[in-house]
Amino acid sequence: MKYLKIFWFISSFFLFAIPLSYAEESTRNKYKNWEVSMLDDLIMYRTNGNIVHGHSFGWIKRLGQCNYDNLYLTYSSVHEDKDILEQLKNNKVPLKLVFPESDGAPIKMHPPIIAVNNLGSMKIITLSNLQQNNELNAYMEELHSVEIAITSPYAKLFDIPKDSWSLDGYIAAKLKAKELCESETAKRNAIVAFNH
Repeated sequence: MKYLKIFWFISSFFLFAIPLSYAEESTRNKYKNWEVSMLDDLIMYRTNGNIVHGHSFGWIKRLGQCNYDNLYLTYSSVHEDKDILEQLKNNKVPLKLVFPESDGAPIKMHPPIIAVNNLGSMKIITLSNLQQNNELNAYMEELHSVEIAITSPYAKLFDIPKDSWSLDGYIAAKLKAKELCESETAKRNAIVAFNH
């Protein structure tokens, strides 16, 4: 009887504990400083700011459109004029991207504010709807960090208008996001085909 209990315990361990530990690891999708996650039909790969941890920089893929990456950038503000941000939704915000390891000129972008949310006494803006281009992707694949600054006239609405992000793990996260996007798209297409 004693050996039977020991055998049952060992068998249970191999049947449940090991597969669960692998399941946790596979859903985590963390690659150095980058992480990959899924929300509804969006696959996001992103990293946190070095100055303000809550500032996020990354890209979003939509199921069925796995070859396209749209900017995902969040900034927070506790500036005294932060309430003006609500009125600026859909306005384009001038950004300057600098890769400190590169001698190249800064890259300028103008993504729109797609959301303004409250978090305690802060306003958090989300910038998106700007597709990644080959030049930007090449820099991100080759270098280790990027600095992004909100420039005038919007910079004055942010107490910290500049942040930097690590690019370590970017390539692996981008590949995982594409793989996840393609597999989830295939699953959804199979379900739709099966239901018709």
